[in-house]
Amino acid sequence: MMSSSNNNNGAGDNNQSQHLQIDKTKLIVNYIPQFSTEEDIGQIFKQVGKVESIKIMRDFKTGYSYGFGFVKYSTAEEAAKAIEVINGMSYRNKRLKVSYSRPPGTDMRDSNLYVTNLPKDITEQDIDQMFGQYGEIVQRTVLKDKISGMPRGVAFVRYSKGEEAQNAIANLDGKMLEKAIFPLSVRVAEDHGRQKAQYIDIWNPFMYNRVLSLGMLPFRGIMPFRDMPMNVSRGNFPNRFGRFSNIRNMAAGDSFLQSPFYF
Repeated sequence: MMSSSNNNNGAGDNNQSQHLQIDKTKLIVNYIPQFSTEEDIGQIFKQVGKVESIKIMRDFKTGYSYGFGFVKYSTAEEAAKAIEVINGMSYRNKRLKVSYSRPPGTDMRDSNLYVTNLPKDITEQDIDQMFGQYGEIVQRTVLKDKISGMPRGVAFVRYSKGEEAQNAIANLDGKMLEKAIFPLSVRVAEDHGRQKAQYIDIWNPFMYNRVLSLGMLPFRGIMPFRDMPMNVSRGNFPNRFGRFSNIRNMAAGDSFLQSPFYF
């Protein structure tokens, strides 16, 4: 199973990718625990051979670890041995995945998915089973409530290729899962970010006109609105927002599911 994945990393899907060569000394390490440092990872990989560099990928502003990184050895033999010895190793309640790094130029755009409307008891293992059949998962994160620690029904799934992410969207978006209240929503994370930005400060006149000029992307699900002007009512709400997407129902306060207004 592992060797098949490695071969896919080396082989291209078209003529252009055939010219891309794998650096057999550079490895990608997936499922790195959130609070692990380069020094922590170095203690593991230096047991196999001489490590030239280690880099854990993090958010530039927050320092939040994306859960994967790169390790470069001095020789290809040492890197191959690291795959053999360390791949699948249990480390801080995670199972490290080690393989050859994808060559520069390989398309990883649009490979990160934003998934919503998941069952509240969803686990990372459930995500692996559900999304793993459509491609190689580089990293997945189930978002949890900060207070209760329970899943929020939201997750991020990053594939090794953009086309794998598109395959997952085609097969899973709109699917009704057991124990779920609404159909599953699967979209490229960047698209979600752009759409979310369109909703921010929607009552600002400039943003309101800007949204009208761009056209709102279709939205499926529940969208909360807070701090609305006093002149907004059940009567004029659809006039303002109905042009962006079909409004199924509406409610004030926290009683959305208990006493919705239907249009």
